[in-house]
Amino acid sequence: MVVKPVHRLFLTSAVAGMLLAVSGEALGQEPRLDLETTLARVGARLERHYQRSQRIVSTENVWVRSFNRQMRPNGSPRRLEFEHRVEWSTVEDNGVPTVTVLRDLQSVNGREPTPRDKDACLTPLSVDEDPLSALLPVRQAEFEFSLGKLEVIDGRQVARLDYVPLEEGRAEITWDDDCVSLSLPGRSRGEAWVDVESGDVLRLDERLMRRFEFRAPEDRRRARSGQFALERSDSSIRYQPVTFEDPTETLMLPRSIESSWTLQGGGFLPRYVRSQQFSDHRRFVADGRVLDPLELVDPVEPPGAAGEPDEQLR
Repeated sequence: MVVKPVHRLFLTSAVAGMLLAVSGEALGQEPRLDLETTLARVGARLERHYQRSQRIVSTENVWVRSFNRQMRPNGSPRRLEFEHRVEWSTVEDNGVPTVTVLRDLQSVNGREPTPRDKDACLTPLSVDEDPLSALLPVRQAEFEFSLGKLEVIDGRQVARLDYVPLEEGRAEITWDDDCVSLSLPGRSRGEAWVDVESGDVLRLDERLMRRFEFRAPEDRRRARSGQFALERSDSSIRYQPVTFEDPTETLMLPRSIESSWTLQGGGFLPRYVRSQQFSDHRRFVADGRVLDPLELVDPVEPPGAAGEPDEQLR
């Protein structure tokens, strides 16, 4: 039995809610950095990111390994290649865009996938929520924030933004044969690494705050108790700027995701490790936003007839 965690994970420090002011001398720039300014900057940056409906298609390579109690590998790692598609709509009435992630398995260890490969538990889930949406202005009231360390990374001044949800949501447990999917809102912690100047999120680290116990349905129990526990779950998403043309636009997209989780139950305690890497990004742009002339490199004729939607591959 394996687990596919689908948590939204958030982090707070021991001094959550504290405003941190750093002098211009320490930062090497003005104005002073504080929590309110950082939240406003990253929120505005994400709003611009979602202001146009579009779809990004990428190649995603995934490596999956499992380990026993002594951290010895169980068999050889498996490499899966997907066509990865993320779509988002423009911001709706509630201010939160609709985001959908879909995957199409292309190969497993360099060969054509079989139906059994496509049903495997360890492949990443297709989700309908972007973890970065928690930092949008309309959602910031749902969390308690604090600023952590400030450091320089690759010449950029980076602030670590810690946050924790104010309420714990209802856990959802979905069983599919021997696979179980867990959605545990409000039970996890995360840390966003934010570029001080631009407001770009460069990295998002996530961690389950405490052990989560659950039971298998009676018809799926192999042991009398059917008791399981998710001991830990960690992930780290690294983002990179990707530039598209016609019109010119730079988007912060995931470069890699490192995940690990430990599941106890059924007489075993395996630890799973999954690595994901993204490349070959292509963009589809849907009509629905008026562009500022400064955003256009060359004049562009309106695609299609008036009132008819149109998509272009970038």
